[in-house]
Amino acid sequence: MNEILIALVGMFLLAALVSIPFLVQVWRTVKEMATTLQILNRDLPVIMKNLEEISTNVNRTTTTIHREVAELSLTLRRVQGIAGIFLGVTDVLAHRMKFPLVRTVTNSLAVFKGVRAFMGVLTERCPDQDRGQGNL
Repeated sequence: MNEILIALVGMFLLAALVSIPFLVQVWRTVKEMATTLQILNRDLPVIMKNLEEISTNVNRTTTTIHREVAELSLTLRRVQGIAGIFLGVTDVLAHRMKFPLVRTVTNSLAVFKGVRAFMGVLTERCPDQDRGQGNL
């Protein structure tokens, strides 16, 4: 029985010797974690304050952008409404007029040129003389 007891004590001592490097590493890790925790406790309030300021600025910017987009949208709707009214009025006027305005102006210019040429012939003046080409 003494041999079993000696074997058990030996195995216990061997397990203790093998676990010493593991326990030292755990001790170092705990010390480093304590240092990290102290740094976090010291710097975390400043970081949280900065994050809160950033969040506030982002919220303000988002609100401003939403307001500007809404105003721009309203302005564009007004412009579209005015353009729609203008196009509607031009359509109504175009259908009510017998001749389009451009055609009337073109015909009036042609008539004016014809009358001018006729008056030139009546007054014995050739239309080509007006251009400096002389009599042919």
